[in-house]
Amino acid sequence: MTPSETPRNRRILRWALGLSLALNLLVLSAIGGALWRHGGPGQGRDTLPRLRSYASPYVQALPQERRRALHREMHAGRQGPHLDRQARRAHYEQMLATLRAEPFDPAAAQAVLTTQSEAVASVQAAAHAAWLAEVRAMSAEERSAYADALEDQLKKKTRGKERRHKSP
Repeated sequence: MTPSETPRNRRILRWALGLSLALNLLVLSAIGGALWRHGGPGQGRDTLPRLRSYASPYVQALPQERRRALHREMHAGRQGPHLDRQARRAHYEQMLATLRAEPFDPAAAQAVLTTQSEAVASVQAAAHAAWLAEVRAMSAEERSAYADALEDQLKKKTRGKERRHKSP
């Protein structure tokens, strides 16, 4: 052991490395979250729209208390095979097995994709029903204000896209 490698120095070095790792993970998480939320690179006009973007303006335009109620209702309804994490994971495992099988069976892959599509449609139908229930419960004045807020959300999204697509 050299004089500079005392147990105290090694402990300090371990703490410093751990802290550095934690800060790096925090920064990467923040960047990843921003990219996920705002589309990230490659989300130009010529790419497929993110599925999340279709529902996002409808939800974001809701008043905060109604948005919370909608989220609570969606989370409370997480029963059933289409919303269960283990079932979703099993579908991916099925696809992995199908992709690795020799010979490849396109019909088996299509069956997994169909099951996953049905699960997505089930969640989407539940989300539509919950959203419609929220809007149905609004008075005419609340719906009008909601329509204005939705229009603002849509304009905000369009302005953001225009800024990203302008050439410097």
